[in-house]
Amino acid sequence: MRENKLLKYLTITLIAITVIISAILYRSTSTYRSTKKQAVTIAKNLGHIDKIDEFYWFTRQENTFSIVGRGNNNEEKIVMIPENGKEAFVIYANKGVTQDDAIKAVLKKNETKKIKKVSLGLVDDKPVWEITATSKDGHLVYYLVDFYSGEIKEDTLKI
Repeated sequence: MRENKLLKYLTITLIAITVIISAILYRSTSTYRSTKKQAVTIAKNLGHIDKIDEFYWFTRQENTFSIVGRGNNNEEKIVMIPENGKEAFVIYANKGVTQDDAIKAVLKKNETKKIKKVSLGLVDDKPVWEITATSKDGHLVYYLVDFYSGEIKEDTLKI
């Protein structure tokens, strides 16, 4: 009998903890979800994108939100939305290097142990891929790869 009460209290406590953690996680991601929703709306209206493939939240000098997707002609487009109030614009994905090409450029340097994150954004109003990686000597490295040329920019940040 006593074991049943203990089991009941433990179960209720675990459920309560699970609900509290879920609520905290839900609230902590609400800004991300809201921002993504707004960016998708802009991408659909400005870029005539029907199918969303990727959403990037890029933070460097300023925030940029990028939506990669396809319209009704199945051509891949990127809508880049600067947070600073500058006008959003559309670029065609085939005019630049792919995410995979940017990663290959970084790996070619032969300094990288592991790719951690890839993001697409604007630096000095120009599109770049930011590749976050762990170097072989254990440092965190932020590479900027020019979207159009695929070359690694000199602004590499090593922490």
